[in-house]
This record gives sequence, structure tokens and C-alpha cells, in this order.
Amino acid sequence: NYRFSTGRLKGLGVGGAVRWEDKAAIGYRGGAPDADGIVRVYDPNQPLFDKARYYIDFMSSYDLRFAKDKIRARVQLNIRNVFEKGRLQAIGVNPDGSPHTYRIIDPRQFILSTTFDL
Repeated sequence: NYRFSTGRLKGLGVGGAVRWEDKAAIGYRGGAPDADGIVRVYDPNQPLFDKARYYIDFMSSYDLRFAKDKIRARVQLNIRNVFEKGRLQAIGVNPDGSPHTYRIIDPRQFILSTTFDL
């Protein structure tokens, strides 16, 4: 984060963050299916991975003063997951690699807040 304290941009603050997730094991390859077609033995030496991902956040704020500097306020806009459009992400897979469990990845979020200091 950076806050300008002098000049034309005095009172403006900008910032951001990058979050990174490493690849994750979401299942294991299976051995040969039994006579009934069900795989009952998994190979712990053959994990199936989801890819690594990163997420970017952005923040901007502005400090204000009212009533002869007796009331201070800050207006802030946060944008979470700037480049995310929303999707389903597989978090569990069958032994053949087909997904069986998903989680919802929310699209970017805009959060506007105002705080007052009296």
C-alpha cells in the first residue's frame, strides 16, 4: 500500500495484493478395475494435480475532512480477484481423471466502504 501525503494526490491511497496457490493433489490414478468394473485400489505414486493459480486484488482510498477538520472520513474501493470471471473448479477426481467434486470460484468483487472518525 502507498498513501500520498503531499502534492496534488494528497489523501489518495493505492495498494494491491497477489495471492498464489501451488498445484494441489486432487486424486490418484487407480489400478485395474475389479470384475464388477469398480476401481478399488489407488496408486499413491500417481497423484492427479490441479494447476497452480494466482489471484490479484486492488485497493484505492481517499481521505476527506469535514466541519473544519473535526470529522475525518475515508472512502475506499477494494476489488477482489480482479481478473476472475467466476467458474467451477474441480477439487476431486476419479481414478481416470474425470472430475467428481467442484467448488464455486466467485467472480471479481467490488467492495465500497466509508469510515468516519469523529
